[in-house]
Amino acid sequence: MKKFLLAILVAFLSLASAWAEVSFVASVKGGSTVEAGKRIQVEFEINDKCDNFECDPSASGLRLVSGPFPSTYMQRSIDSSGKMTTSNTTTYTYVLVAEKEGSYTIPAAKAKVGGKLYTSNELTVKAIAASQNNQSSGDKRNGGSQSSTGIGKDDIMLGIDVNKTTVYEGEALVATMKLYFRNQNVASVNDVKFPDMEGFTVQEIDLGDNVQAVTEQFNGGVYRAYPVRQWMLFPQHSGEIRIKPGSLTAIAQVYTGRRSFWDDPFNVYSNVQVPVSSAERVINVKTLPSGKPASYMNAVGEFSIKGELTSSSIKANDAVIYRITIEGTGNLKYVREPQPEFPADFEVYDPKTDLNTRVTKNGISGRKVIEYTIIPRFAGDFKIPAVEFGFFNPRTGSYQVARTDEFMLNVEKGAGDASASSGSTDYTGSTQERIKVLGSDIRYIHVIAPDSLRADSRPFFGTLAYWLWIVLPLLVLIVVFIVYRRELKLRADETGQRTRKANKVATRRLKAAAAALKAKQESAFYESVHKAMMGYVSDKLSIQLSELTTDSIRQQLASRGVDAQVIDGCADVLQTCEFARYAPSADGSAMDKLYEKAEQIIGQLEKAL
Repeated sequence: MKKFLLAILVAFLSLASAWAEVSFVASVKGGSTVEAGKRIQVEFEINDKCDNFECDPSASGLRLVSGPFPSTYMQRSIDSSGKMTTSNTTTYTYVLVAEKEGSYTIPAAKAKVGGKLYTSNELTVKAIAASQNNQSSGDKRNGGSQSSTGIGKDDIMLGIDVNKTTVYEGEALVATMKLYFRNQNVASVNDVKFPDMEGFTVQEIDLGDNVQAVTEQFNGGVYRAYPVRQWMLFPQHSGEIRIKPGSLTAIAQVYTGRRSFWDDPFNVYSNVQVPVSSAERVINVKTLPSGKPASYMNAVGEFSIKGELTSSSIKANDAVIYRITIEGTGNLKYVREPQPEFPADFEVYDPKTDLNTRVTKNGISGRKVIEYTIIPRFAGDFKIPAVEFGFFNPRTGSYQVARTDEFMLNVEKGAGDASASSGSTDYTGSTQERIKVLGSDIRYIHVIAPDSLRADSRPFFGTLAYWLWIVLPLLVLIVVFIVYRRELKLRADETGQRTRKANKVATRRLKAAAAALKAKQESAFYESVHKAMMGYVSDKLSIQLSELTTDSIRQQLASRGVDAQVIDGCADVLQTCEFARYAPSADGSAMDKLYEKAEQIIGQLEKAL
């Protein structure tokens, strides 16, 4: 019996090993857009031991320089039960060259693992012409036309890249602020001013922590492009909407060379500040066509709708959930909720809405779930009609209507059903929705003896209570009117509200930074501290956030008589956050000190302002 169980266990483990998913992926290092004549590194990676590998990348028309170079990476891990598992990753690397411009397709590779054949994905490489001014933008060692800093005017640039320039009203597009550079090493950026995007509803896209530069063609040249920030934009109206320029200062490392024998042999690079600005981008927003369906819910994208009733048979006065689920990709966050038509005698509570989304390149994807709690009060068979959901599909350029199913709900008599009470029941109509209970609507009139009634000889007119009843309501009305006017004035003073709440908002943002610090989330910590400091200064000085830079903050605080040491501390916190966001370091003590310093500076600014 033990041998039989052991054989079953061995067979099961063999099947589990055979069913393990094998991943075989091909990729181009540095991006699929390259300059003609430059080397291309192509890698084929498989997460298992490879018995046989076959690939002929030269069949694509690219010249094979060298390869394949196999390398194997082995990783061992021990789970909670003490069991050790081993995984292998094998990588095959080729070096290729595109000798002329064009598009090249590298065929899929084949690999045999455990007697089974696997095929990778194909790759497409686009070779573009080398920039003519690349030669004049080299460093001082190569000679060329340059500025005194060794950086040409087109060597470092800033641009706003959009995936669409023509969209419909409400259709999503992605805008990315990118830093383009050629041969320079950009260490960090300062004084970032993001573009003004008035006319759009903006939602930031998280680029993650492992953002890397890729090769792209920009402004007639080939650059390394580093995404600084990315947004999802939803146009609010039709016509031309302009994305205003953004700007930043790039800190570039420039080769200076060793000028004499006595110079530091390691100090051959210097940091140069290069201010750059992006160009204005124009987005053409088309008006939605006529013929909107009556059920149009301000939805632009591709959606589906589904209805669900948690039970098809209940008793009167019991609750049932009617659930509507809207799924798809588009402006899901801003879609109006459909209004179902329930029978007249149903008691319906306010709906509960749950939104679960993620931001993708095509819009906001996910689902919106609306739940209605309904309570039927009478017995009978009731129909819940289908719910229509109208939306505009920009891919087809037309309106579409999605529908739920209609549902029948059987309601049985319950203990609290009015139809189950004593007396006769009059059903008006066949749907039992107009019910009038007879036999219990006349109540006994209580009779009072005549001798128990007597007249009140005390007159009310002219008494203190009489005058209080007249004067007090007038006083209350006057007080309410004064308070109401004061509240309106305070609400109208948006600038004053921002100024008064600046410290409170900054404290809330610092709490978020403290939570990120505790969780050791370095990027989120510096982002929260930066937002707290910039947001506080913006609210306190009533200056738009987009108009603030480190220099402008210094000027504004100095004009308001703030101590120079406090101003320097504020600028130092902002610059530290900016530098850490683009050149992070895992120094926990530095983060603690920065948090305390930011808290102290905000407190000092609050006293000074």
